[in-house]
Parts: sequence; C-alpha cells; structure tokens
Amino acid sequence: MKYFPSILLIILGICLVSCETSVDASDLLEKQELVVINSYLSPQDTTLKVQVSRSKSRASSTVNVKDMVIKDATVVITDEENNEVALVYTDASLSYEAPASGLVISPGKKYFLKVTALGKEYKASCTIPTEAVQRIEKDIQVKEGEFSENRLLKVTVGDIKNQNNFYIIGAIVTQSFDNGGGTTSNQVENINFEFKQFATDVSRENSVITADGFFTLSDNALPNPKLKIQVANAEKILYEALRATYLNDFNDGDPFAESVIAPTNIEGENGYGVFAGYQLTEVEETF
Repeated sequence: MKYFPSILLIILGICLVSCETSVDASDLLEKQELVVINSYLSPQDTTLKVQVSRSKSRASSTVNVKDMVIKDATVVITDEENNEVALVYTDASLSYEAPASGLVISPGKKYFLKVTALGKEYKASCTIPTEAVQRIEKDIQVKEGEFSENRLLKVTVGDIKNQNNFYIIGAIVTQSFDNGGGTTSNQVENINFEFKQFATDVSRENSVITADGFFTLSDNALPNPKLKIQVANAEKILYEALRATYLNDFNDGDPFAESVIAPTNIEGENGYGVFAGYQLTEVEETF
C-alpha cells in the first residue's frame, strides 16, 4: 500500500497526499483486486477525508492513479453517540470529504467508518489518542566546511508520560525570494529525518525522543526563513502502516530486501487499508 509518500506530510494536513495505490503484501497479490480505503482522523483536522480506490500490485505496469479511484462509493463516519457525517467525493483531492465541523473529533473517543463500494460493504473503527505532544524543542547547527550552506535541524519531543506512544515527526523550511517588481516566490523544502521520523517509547518509557535531518539555506533568499515542525501522536496501526510504506519505498529496487507487510483494519471482502486516529502538534517560527 503506497498511499502516502512521506508521512508528515501525512500529516501536514495529514493530508493523505499521493494517490498511487500499491499492495506489497505477498499473500494478497494473488487476489484480482482489492478495495483500498484510508482515512486518518484528528481533533486538529479542518476537513475529514477518506480515500477509496482499487489496488494494483507493484508488479503491474504504470496506470493513471485517477483511473484507480472509486468515485461512486457511499462513505459515512459515525461517533459513539450515533452522530454521523456523509462524505462527498471531491475530484481535486481524489478523496471523499466533509467539513470537520460536521462531526466533532474528540480525544479518547471512538469512531466508525462505513464504506459501500463496488456493491460491497466495508467497516472499520479507530480511537483518537487521548493526548497530544506538549513540548517540541529545536536546535539548528551550521555544518562547517565544504557544505557550509547546510543546516542540521535536531528536534526533541517531550515524551507523553506513563503510556505507550507512537510518534511521527516531520518538518518543512520555507524560504522566500525577491522576483523583482514587488513580487516574491516561496521555496518549500521537506527535511528528511529518514527512519528517525518514526519513534516510539515502547520498551523505553519516558525516554528522550529525537530526530535530526539536514536542509539547505540559499544565499539568494530573503531573511527570516520559516520553519514548521509537526509531531503526530498516532495509533499504533497508523504508525506501523506509514513505517511499512517508508521501508518498502526505501528498499525499492533492492533484490535482497523483503517487503514489509502493512497492517490493515478494514473489514469486508478484499478490503485493505487503515482507518486510524492521531493527535497533531505544530510549532512554527522564523529564524
């Protein structure tokens, strides 16, 4: 399953970016077609999104991702009190959407997803983590020598105490450029934390959570670039699914690497994907 390239920039809206649906699980490749359903819920959402599509294996030839999307599904999310919201397909995002105001997403609450697609019914449930990260610290260092334009960003996350947590860490740097005539343009760079973007305190409770990665500052940029750091405290299944996607992409082309089978909690015939909750903390500043 390759629905989302980099997480946090899952996250960064956890916005389910990229829509190529691939299935890595070897035991599923024999099936003719899967219905792949993905949706991540957070109290910080402004829009609820669910993606519904047909699958293709990595062995398949390239296809237009828009042709894989199922556009005539019925998609409903319900809470514990039977409040519900119906989501409507939006071609711009290749997703089913509804304003978050249509259904309050609250910490610690359970939510239910029901999708009817290709004449079959699919169900899943998730529980929103009770707490969000409260402390995010940064340290930016200049790399000396030949690559002096490079900066090393180190992010330290305050671990949520006395419970198992699954963190996903991401950051972007935005630099502005003077185009003349009073116009400016922005250049956005995703900071690559590599495998360190996934961190958990399981087996090391109340530990120090850190991630670091390089970014480049341009000599031609205007002063005061912006840095945005985002940390998600996610359900375990979401953490494991995105981690599996990262590892499979990282090892793509390596004949000796074994595919990591991504988890699924979608119930229904040939259903696959993840419906999960998270809480997002964001820090943004100029430097």
